[in-house]
Amino acid sequence: MFETFDIGSISIPSVYMAILLSFIVTYLMLWESEDKKRLFNEWTNAIIILFLVYKLTYIPFNWFEFINNPMGVLYFDGGPDGLLMALAVTFFYLFYRSRGLFYVEAYCIFSVSLLAFYGVLELRTLPQWPYIALAIITLAALVLIYFMWRRFRVIMFVTVTVFIMQLLGRFFIYSGPESLSISIVQWWIIISLIYVLLSANKGDDDE
Repeated sequence: MFETFDIGSISIPSVYMAILLSFIVTYLMLWESEDKKRLFNEWTNAIIILFLVYKLTYIPFNWFEFINNPMGVLYFDGGPDGLLMALAVTFFYLFYRSRGLFYVEAYCIFSVSLLAFYGVLELRTLPQWPYIALAIITLAALVLIYFMWRRFRVIMFVTVTVFIMQLLGRFFIYSGPESLSISIVQWWIIISLIYVLLSANKGDDDE
């Protein structure tokens, strides 16, 4: 599903490395905030929910295999469909627990960081100019957000622009205009875009 990054004899999916780097960048950029601890507690809960739902979707999506081997749930998962369902449940939880525009701003930082780092790591296997341009533009957006911290409307605009750019770029570059299927990364972008817009509206109402 994802490209792997080899460190010695260990193969790590590039997206995992991008997620780790994005968490570090987001944590450092929010270091002055008093709400940071509560935010990251919520994100930790979200990761646990994502993992559990992803594992448990093995049951409905592989019902007969589960009946024959119930212990298989410990070793297998629900595949791409299960991951998509897990993402939907996780974002519903994040939306429910979102408290103010700070949560939206933090997620914007994390999202742009993830797309930037994942795009850079992809260049190992996809060194063509469209991928390079996509990665450079997203990295530039991350730098812009760094200097625009606490300016929510600017960060929101930059993030939504990056989401749309990445979604369209990955559709035409990765899949091609004739293909209707989209990757799990594109699904994540779509759900993230919905989450950011809905949570921003919720944050405006709360404040």
